[in-house]
Amino acid sequence: MASPEHPAPHAAPGGPAGIDELLPLNPPVLLGRDRELRTALQALRVSEGPAGVLIVGAPGVGKTRLGEEAVARMSGAGDEDGSPGAARSVQRLAPAAVATTVQRLLRSGSARPRTLWIDDAHLLPGPAAECLRELARRRVHKVLLAMDGTEGHPRLQTLWKEQLVARLELGPLDALSTRHLASALFADRLAWPGVVRLAAMAHGNPTLLRELARAALAQNLITSQGSTWWLGDAVPVSSALRDLVARQLADVTRHDRRVLELIALAEPVRLDVLERMVAEDTLLALEDAGAVRVSRPRAEPAPGAAPSVALAHPYVAQVLRQDAGPLRRRHCLRTWTRNVPESVLSPAERVRTAQWHLDAGDLPEQGPLREAVRCALRAHDVSAAIRLSAAAWYGHSAPWAAELHARALFADGAFDDLDAFAEKVAADHPEHLCALAPAQARAHLFAGRQDRADEIAQRLTGTQRSAYLALAAAFRGRFTVALEHARTVLGDPASPCHAESALIATGALARLGRPHDALSLYEELRGRTSDDDGCLFEADAVEEAHALARLHAGRLDEAESILVREYRTALDNDLVGVDARRGLGLGLVLLERGRIREALSYFSFTPAYQAAWGPWNIRAAIHATIAAHCLPGDGRDRLSGLPDTVAPGPYAAELAVARAWQAHRQGEQDRARLALHTAIDAALESGTYGDAVVLLHESARLGLPAHTAVDEELPVQGAYLTSRLHLARAVHTGDVKLLARACRTLADAGAHLYAAEGYAELARLQRRSGRGRAATASTVQARTLLRDCGDVSTPALHFLGDPAQLSERERTVARLAAQGLTDKEIAQRLVVSPRTVSNTLYRVYQKVGATDRRHLRELLSP
Repeated sequence: MASPEHPAPHAAPGGPAGIDELLPLNPPVLLGRDRELRTALQALRVSEGPAGVLIVGAPGVGKTRLGEEAVARMSGAGDEDGSPGAARSVQRLAPAAVATTVQRLLRSGSARPRTLWIDDAHLLPGPAAECLRELARRRVHKVLLAMDGTEGHPRLQTLWKEQLVARLELGPLDALSTRHLASALFADRLAWPGVVRLAAMAHGNPTLLRELARAALAQNLITSQGSTWWLGDAVPVSSALRDLVARQLADVTRHDRRVLELIALAEPVRLDVLERMVAEDTLLALEDAGAVRVSRPRAEPAPGAAPSVALAHPYVAQVLRQDAGPLRRRHCLRTWTRNVPESVLSPAERVRTAQWHLDAGDLPEQGPLREAVRCALRAHDVSAAIRLSAAAWYGHSAPWAAELHARALFADGAFDDLDAFAEKVAADHPEHLCALAPAQARAHLFAGRQDRADEIAQRLTGTQRSAYLALAAAFRGRFTVALEHARTVLGDPASPCHAESALIATGALARLGRPHDALSLYEELRGRTSDDDGCLFEADAVEEAHALARLHAGRLDEAESILVREYRTALDNDLVGVDARRGLGLGLVLLERGRIREALSYFSFTPAYQAAWGPWNIRAAIHATIAAHCLPGDGRDRLSGLPDTVAPGPYAAELAVARAWQAHRQGEQDRARLALHTAIDAALESGTYGDAVVLLHESARLGLPAHTAVDEELPVQGAYLTSRLHLARAVHTGDVKLLARACRTLADAGAHLYAAEGYAELARLQRRSGRGRAATASTVQARTLLRDCGDVSTPALHFLGDPAQLSERERTVARLAAQGLTDKEIAQRLVVSPRTVSNTLYRVYQKVGATDRRHLRELLSP
């Protein structure tokens, strides 16, 4: 699953292959409106309560789409929620036909309930609105209406003011839903930067988003590289949007249009600056006409933040920006750069101001430009950082510009571009080459070219070199060495690499089985790291390491809370790549908690959702395989893109677990045991006792023969890791009391799947010893814990609560038969004869009371 490193894509004639199947760009499901849809269906299906639903919102927010989805559910199409209520026929009515139809219903007094679906209800005349009001009062039939904003006849407003219908106010889609919609429009094949860019241009307006997508296709702005599609730099605008904007601006004076252009080209703009450039009467008139909107800073604004102004309708701004001529654009942007005071700008405004200079054909001075690049990197605005740093290098040729451009390319995962840039610097300005070494060495390390990375790192000195050695050791799986080098960096208050080394140190301590030490280190370093210290990782990634340390310490609730916050921050701020890396961390916590399907969604990287850095994509593939094999069915192979053998590295233990689950699912217990035992030996040799405990526990989860280390008291910190070790030991020795204690600790920590598996094994041990009542109680505990896990299916949970005692061979044959394999196929996998398989399966049927493979599959489910 290697991520493309943003090469220049080639344009296929007529667009990428398969593009025609996207038209007419309607995703198969409604996105981002689950709550509103549930509210509408509840009001429409229940006989009591409101007589219908009035959907209200600005043009293009999806009122019609929501209404059509509700109608489809009412008609039975896609109805899966089983909501109660009498069946109703649905009748679509155009505004012009409403009065006649409703009057007929009022006269006939028909008792057969129906639902009237009326789109564009703001076009209804007064008599029709009055008829609807009377129909709603009788509460025999339901009405579903959609209308724009506060338009429409006053009688329509009385429908909800008199509580005759429920009112649903639709605002713009949130950032995440807008991106999901943008991705769905392109069948999840458009690369994530293009998805984010389209979503940002749409401002949560689904209609505008579809028009932008159509325009991008029509103007051949979508190009392809393999199965991934890329959006070009040009701004897509459709003729339909232009016609709409032309009608809206038909009565706007030339002067007011120029003001709107001025705002559109730079929005959002500071209100205090705009008031110095435009007469107050003009701004008040535009606000009264609904052409502009003013936004105030949040409750805790960033430094320099001030009220801002933007056009009220995002598609108007989009068209005005596209249609502004080069001279007009240059004049407006220079007007802004002359009037904006540098001293009061917020970080985001510094970045925008620098880009205005470039858009106007001017090169900012070194000081403001350097600060703008730093602000862009701190905000993870990688595309802006690349553009500004490139301008700085080619305009000023200063070493700081080379360093910042290298950092920006590294953040974007554009490792080949970084290498090419380094070659150019070496040829033209060899004296600046050392400034590129930190980013260039890490890029080669991330790309798996460790020897080349070590060669480049020879140019590093002091704590820069120690920071690199720490990272390189971690990438080789040598966490003790990584911790030593990281501590060297953290001991130097002047080091520019605190954030990176704090990240490595906390991660290494967790892998070594010392999560409490990792948490202490975090508290010690808290507030010492700076997000402008020259670190090539995001300084806020330390919070992710902090969360994962809490995970290893058994504080799963706290870990999830931290990562949900960090993930949401990345989404809300359009941090491409960072969101996927934070999501991966969140997925690891959810996997540990047993919420497998939720976790899998964060591991499922696509062209529209990737981490940009290869090692993170590899880790996502590994954990996607583990998660998929914990679900019913065959489990998808997520490791097909990885080589059969992977050199020891940071994810060697996790990869061994994934390989073991794969082998076990295929009935190859010996291969599964070998994968885990080999990894356990390596972990013990390197002192990564946290990994060793995880591997021992995974071996017990799969019912494999135990490693001898399971009887050792490994030096790990905290009740959580200790309980995972004790669970593995108890399963091996049959120690009922030890197993019960481990299950309680895991359940209290929130690891519900691990605890449920432990209770399932406890029930089997208790049943064997004749303690039927205790076995029943343990089974109930397991089922209770599984309610939070969804539809999971792991070996430890097979035949949960069934009194039958199956041998290991019988359990293996039963599992493979339940997957749908024939006796011959099972025999080939287990290297036995088909007759042996048939006899074994017969004994299984007799013991568990199964009649066929399908029945056996049902019995296997917990």
